[in-house]
Amino acid sequence: MDSVRLNQIGAACLFAALAVGASWGVARTAVPEPVPAKPGVAIPHPAAPAGASIDDLVARASVEKGHAIADRQCAMCHSLAPQGPSIIGPALFGVVGTHVGDIPGYEFSDALKTHKDETWNNTTLSTWLKSPADYAPGTKMSFPGIESETERADLIAYLNSLKPEPR
Repeated sequence: MDSVRLNQIGAACLFAALAVGASWGVARTAVPEPVPAKPGVAIPHPAAPAGASIDDLVARASVEKGHAIADRQCAMCHSLAPQGPSIIGPALFGVVGTHVGDIPGYEFSDALKTHKDETWNNTTLSTWLKSPADYAPGTKMSFPGIESETERADLIAYLNSLKPEPR
């Protein structure tokens, strides 16, 4: 067999591979794979120990995981930096221990102003983060909430870590 014949066979194989790849690409574009309405297998959130209070969960929580949750779910609307500005929502640095609906420089909804006698502690933050609309019906915040108690505890542990360094 001479080299011309080997080149022809090689070119035919290459052309066949390109034809199969191109037809596969066209088929995937023309008939996209449907996305299921709900996952076939539910992936459970880590369960909190039965009977554990939010204070116990926060004591065992991961500040690093809470930081990741805050970056993913809070940072687009809230500043987490010291002396950070209010964005869509109020700045959250140092929010733990302050009165609900009472951060200078931010106009809270009337729904949150009704809670002004309460302070942001582990319990109130957990209730708020589970469902802002249930905690303060009529709130301006459209966040749906965090169902997982362990994720809420991680986020609260992170918020607890956001306080000025003592001098």
